[in-house]
Amino acid sequence: MSRPFPSLWLCLLLSACAPKEPPRVSLPLEVDAAGIVPMSTDLGYEVELMELRISVEDFEFTIAGDVHETSLMGWAGELLIPSAWGHPGHYQGGDVTGELMGHFDLDWIAEDGRSLGDATLIVGTYSAANFTFARADASKLEMDDPFGGHTALLAGVARRDGDSIAFRFVIDSPEDRSLVGAPFEVELEETDTAPLRLRFETVDPIEGDTLFDGIDFAAIDEDADGQIEISPEATGLELDAYNLLRRTLQSHDHYRVEHEA
Repeated sequence: MSRPFPSLWLCLLLSACAPKEPPRVSLPLEVDAAGIVPMSTDLGYEVELMELRISVEDFEFTIAGDVHETSLMGWAGELLIPSAWGHPGHYQGGDVTGELMGHFDLDWIAEDGRSLGDATLIVGTYSAANFTFARADASKLEMDDPFGGHTALLAGVARRDGDSIAFRFVIDSPEDRSLVGAPFEVELEETDTAPLRLRFETVDPIEGDTLFDGIDFAAIDEDADGQIEISPEATGLELDAYNLLRRTLQSHDHYRVEHEA
């Protein structure tokens, strides 16, 4: 009996070991304002947020547990799949197996329901989402828009003991600051078509903390005119409030991605 040529043996071996491209889905990622609700802070203020704009880029979605390296090689080059780095919080580890790349200037309240584009994800059980804070593209905004060139703009009103204080914070995030570990607990299947929803929560659904805990609006309003404007150039009590809000805004406690099949 004749034997196959060595090259044929090699072909058969490669065919048996060739990586199989894992199934994936393409789902729209939409802005969801459902979590932006009035809040009662730890200092007794009733705060209503009327404007929330944040500039971000490059969404990543991480799968729970270990992913077999060979199964991911089938689409190497099409999707970035580094291991997620360690970070403080509820969600640790995992591999990046989904993404939506690009720059996005989000206006959560005014553009509730806006689609940011289609994210591509490997089918599987997910645990978290990541993104990087950016700066708003001033060239795409009105010339006098205070959001231009900054990371975030938050405006609203704080009430306590019959007094109301209107506020606006303009925040700059450090360059390349990433948010890692926003909850994204879902099992995706090949048949899924429902959109993903990027939600901001003014109240941490796990611990109950609010976005403005620790900020004493009345103390900051030293001239008692009922208005506060805080920017990255703030000093004194305004700088303390600026730094506190920036730290809170950059934590994963107030972000989540949801999916309703």
